[in-house]
Amino acid sequence: MTLFDTLGRLESYLPILPRLEHVITVMDRALPYDNPDGSYKCPECDDVSYAVHSALSSDKGIPFEVEEGSHALIVALDGQEVVSSLDASSVFVMCEGRFVVLGPGSWKRAVAVSLPEAFRDVIFTF
Repeated sequence: MTLFDTLGRLESYLPILPRLEHVITVMDRALPYDNPDGSYKCPECDDVSYAVHSALSSDKGIPFEVEEGSHALIVALDGQEVVSSLDASSVFVMCEGRFVVLGPGSWKRAVAVSLPEAFRDVIFTF
């Protein structure tokens, strides 16, 4: 399952992904905005973790895997990046206030739309 929307609509997906409740709590507290780059656990649920990243986008991007039985939710905190499947059959332009939920598989992030750009994002896994 893949979802692409704005943060203001994140709550509407709770019926199909109940663990989003913990993501919403973390985002409402602005923890990813305040935390330095690194990995963190959700204070209320050990099954939800998140990592804050600052990077520079490139034409190659950064490959990453979503494990079977898991989801990854990427939120753009600052700047712009592209998230896509490895074969580019699914492409999501991420800018501040957007999120994408990705199911199991191989993906890449931090792809440049044109010139390399500094960006900051958070990736929740659950």
